[in-house]
Amino acid sequence: MTSRAMGAALLLVCAAGCRRAPEEPEPCPSLRVALQAAASPFDAAFAAAGTEFGMPPALLQAIGWVETRWQMVAGAEEFPGRPPAFGVMALRGAALERGAALAGVSPEAARRDPVANIRAAAALLDAYATEMRIDRSRFEEWARVVARFGDIDLPEGRAAYLREVDHAVGRVDPTASLVAPVGPCPEPPPPPPPPPPPAATDYPPAVWRPSPNFNQRPADATGSIHLVIIHTCEGNYTGCWSWLVNPVSQVSAHYVVNEDGGEVSQLVRERDRAWHIAASYDCGLNRGHECSLDGVQSNHFTVGIEHAGFASQDSFPASQLEASAALVCDVTRDRGIPRDWQHVVGHGQLQPENRTDPGPSWPWVPYLHRVQALCGELVVDDAAQFNDGAVAVAAVPAAWAAAAATPDYYGGGYRWASTLPDATDGAAFSFRVDTTGPRSVEARWTSGSNRSPRAAYVVIDAVGDTLATVRVDQTTGGGLWHTLGTWTFPTGWSRVVLVRRDSAAAVVVADGVRVRK
Repeated sequence: MTSRAMGAALLLVCAAGCRRAPEEPEPCPSLRVALQAAASPFDAAFAAAGTEFGMPPALLQAIGWVETRWQMVAGAEEFPGRPPAFGVMALRGAALERGAALAGVSPEAARRDPVANIRAAAALLDAYATEMRIDRSRFEEWARVVARFGDIDLPEGRAAYLREVDHAVGRVDPTASLVAPVGPCPEPPPPPPPPPPPAATDYPPAVWRPSPNFNQRPADATGSIHLVIIHTCEGNYTGCWSWLVNPVSQVSAHYVVNEDGGEVSQLVRERDRAWHIAASYDCGLNRGHECSLDGVQSNHFTVGIEHAGFASQDSFPASQLEASAALVCDVTRDRGIPRDWQHVVGHGQLQPENRTDPGPSWPWVPYLHRVQALCGELVVDDAAQFNDGAVAVAAVPAAWAAAAATPDYYGGGYRWASTLPDATDGAAFSFRVDTTGPRSVEARWTSGSNRSPRAAYVVIDAVGDTLATVRVDQTTGGGLWHTLGTWTFPTGWSRVVLVRRDSAAAVVVADGVRVRK
């Protein structure tokens, strides 16, 4: 049998307790699993390392897929007590040091060079196999080695990790069966008694995996849920939730989203205080927002969402981002949290001294627009860098000054201009409507005594018809959304224009426009 077929069979063989006959007959048809073949960028390195260290290359590839999705990562600490992971094989701490020594490479090479990293992992697995005295020709015995490499204490987590590696082996070689029974299909065992119904989760699609690492939120205003914090696990999904439910770790999060978005775990009730961020709040790190919370421990008023993966990875799967956006929409809708740049933030933003997650590749602009869209809204900011140009575009004249002096603005600041009796320009907020129908239109500004008490917003539909001119008092109500009205918009690009033609000695502020179904 080829090494790939060996790897493909080994893990579920362990579960089945039997092995292929030498003539390789077909297994029970009902036990076949169809998977899509996949090649890694490091196939040659996996093959060479497997041959060198006497293990199935397919198994190395499968572990690499589960750990990093075959990416070279330069990890960072996310959870105290868990060293950062490096390379295709996500080697950490003492395991990285030992694997490097066994492979005859430096620890730095094992961190930065993919071939050295794969060889170090293979050498480590080889040493485990020798120490555990497995029979390398018996596929099922490799499962113990894989479990040791995964380094997961929780039995449920170890089993889940083995299932993920087993599934990944099938990605590498779809022609190999993932099961071992041969000949006549055995009589099925009697069905086990039904498990007790799972605890209801705050987010209905989530799997409930309770963590003991939480306490109650404060009863005063500092315990009112106010922000959602986006994290990366700096590791794979199973290792992440397994660590967060381990009482030894003393860390947790409310949710963990897996690599492809196919599963979300809830670990802590939203009403409770998860232990996911060490920093106290500093409004200077959050655009001057809610400075009354300065010095308050951030876990008091936040919901933490971990994502399998690494801050250093080049990109995040679209399916994971979609699942995350749906989750954040649900949390913000249920908890009355605004979906904006001050309320959906990254871990690294609030704890910059030692955290960077979710990292520079997290696509904040399309992500936040997607969260909003799933909750039936679209926001146009005055600045292009906060807009997804496919659905939102702002055109603000160059004569309008940029500022961020008054807090509670949307995005990175706002634009302002003095009113003039003969002014002809305005700040236009354009938005795309895909289906004809009614939409509520709202505006936002920062308030002050010098603002216009009669700022005029002109609502224009996609065919160029002016639907209304609405005047608002910008001297008050800053940092909030104010309804201008509801109109039926045709498909296409409509716009709202804040004009500055009015009597002199006042200022109009262009900050944002929100459109809601």
